[in-house]
Amino acid sequence: MYLGVIVKRDNSSEKEELIKGKEVILSAGTIGSVQILLLSGIGPQNELEKHKIPLIVNLPGVGKNLQDHLMTPLFYLSRLPTLSNRDATVENLELWKHEGKGPLASGVGGSQAWFQVDGNDKTQYPDIQLLFCSVTADANLCRLWNFKPEVYEKYLKPKFCEDQQCTVIALPVLLHPKSRGEITLASDDPFVHPIIDPNYLEDKEDVRKLIEACKITDQICKTKPLNSVLELMMDDRNENTTSENQDQFLESYIRKYSLTAYHPIGTCKMGKQEDPMAVVTPDTRVKGVKSLRVVDASIMPTLVSGNANIPTIAVAERAADLIKSNS
Repeated sequence: MYLGVIVKRDNSSEKEELIKGKEVILSAGTIGSVQILLLSGIGPQNELEKHKIPLIVNLPGVGKNLQDHLMTPLFYLSRLPTLSNRDATVENLELWKHEGKGPLASGVGGSQAWFQVDGNDKTQYPDIQLLFCSVTADANLCRLWNFKPEVYEKYLKPKFCEDQQCTVIALPVLLHPKSRGEITLASDDPFVHPIIDPNYLEDKEDVRKLIEACKITDQICKTKPLNSVLELMMDDRNENTTSENQDQFLESYIRKYSLTAYHPIGTCKMGKQEDPMAVVTPDTRVKGVKSLRVVDASIMPTLVSGNANIPTIAVAERAADLIKSNS
């Protein structure tokens, strides 16, 4: 079986074949690695047949098991003048860009916490990662959190006062969702983006945990000294409603406002040889293909209890050791 890489450079119509070294290492990420494998004939047989791609290896798990961290922004009006929109001036922006100083120098998510929504079971991982960050109530919100302009105009802009005062956003992040999504091909054309279905909140337990996380976050923000500087902004909320009605409101709120933390993993999951849904074996080799590895976040079977950046680096370091020991 031919094993190599065929590429096009700089929009050239010419294809170039690269056949160097002993192995091919695929590191295109949780989405890109899936697309490349599928286009190469490695993946679920029915998916490949749909796009008339010749089957090389039938691996049902390619593109499945998609997991991501979903977070729900809770908006709080800040009473601190140091967090007002007047700090977002051109001068302060330049000061931050060139010298790393000034009111804008604080990192996003500088204050964080981890907790369990159902108590403190030391035998279990935390359910929620909580982040606090401040943003001005303008287009910066769209750029920072990737809200579409129409979503900002319809849902977010009405929350802010006329002087565009800065807001503190508390973000409970669901660390271990039970919902699973998938990535499939939209076309056999490598320049057409694949179809990404994260399937967020499909499992009712994910919804329940985010509801409880929102309640706990609000309780934290109502304690001293936070309650003296923060005021929760939630539309249509009535503090006198029943617990059931409040849960219904929070579920609606979560489904309306939640967004990705950009930690997708799992679509080429690592597992034992006998696992039918595993794509790579514990040494990062693609099952059924000689001298092909996948080394990126896609091979993680489940999400970690925090950001995926450092674990991805650890995956790469471990794979490098395995490759060197095999050279």
